[in-house]
Amino acid sequence: MRSILILSLCAVFFALPAFASTLDGYDRAKVADENYLKMHGTDLMPEAVNDPELAATMKKYIYGDLSQQIKLTNTERELIKIVVLTTNQNHKFLKRVIEGALALEVTPLQIREALYHVAPYIGFPKVFEALDVANEVFVSKGIKLPLENQGTTTDADRFEKGLAFQVGAYGERINQMRDATPDFQKHLQDNLSAFCFGDTYTRGTLDYKMREMLTMAVIGTLGTGEPQYKSHVAGTLAAGATQEEVIGVITTMNPYIGFPRTLNALRIANEVFTEHK
Repeated sequence: MRSILILSLCAVFFALPAFASTLDGYDRAKVADENYLKMHGTDLMPEAVNDPELAATMKKYIYGDLSQQIKLTNTERELIKIVVLTTNQNHKFLKRVIEGALALEVTPLQIREALYHVAPYIGFPKVFEALDVANEVFVSKGIKLPLENQGTTTDADRFEKGLAFQVGAYGERINQMRDATPDFQKHLQDNLSAFCFGDTYTRGTLDYKMREMLTMAVIGTLGTGEPQYKSHVAGTLAAGATQEEVIGVITTMNPYIGFPRTLNALRIANEVFTEHK
């Protein structure tokens, strides 16, 4: 009787219909090898020396599967990787991603501006440590430092321009939030307007859409600021991104932050998509 039951279960298992998958229709190993070659040449992935199986899994996932799924430009994808790794302080991987980004013709200014952009969210020390990595790569490539200035504000107008940017981007709720803030806390609202938006969002090289993508990626990587994350998913859409591009940001983050934070980020994004209908 037991043998009959096992045979019956096997028959049911093998009779299950084959489900369609987004992973079908391409040679993932070949695609991964081609993409890795473009970015890193013929150098062996360092992790493959002692842990070839996990290195192969990572290579085919990042350079194979995700390269087919993410609907972003090379520049958008690589800058998102850079700020995620900076947030996580994964400097060994950061160096390799910066080298690969340059190989894909992401400019040094774009890389530097992505790093400058995240200072209000993760603090100056992490950014300067990441800049040490980036500058080391730049020097090795013969890129002259320092790069050109990109600031557009002065001490006299940074607050005014920052607040104007906030209200223009996020609406009248910014003024309502400021009005509701107790006097002994107002300096933090002023600092947010002047530093995060005046000093940072108004800088050159990166447009508003790219900056919102980077902000969304950093807050999602931190995994602790759901209200802010939700606000910047909405901000990314308001800056001209499609829902598919928002999902592209989350998908780019995934191999560096894991699935729990990825799925939480996806849940919040879907809430914003529903609200924006």
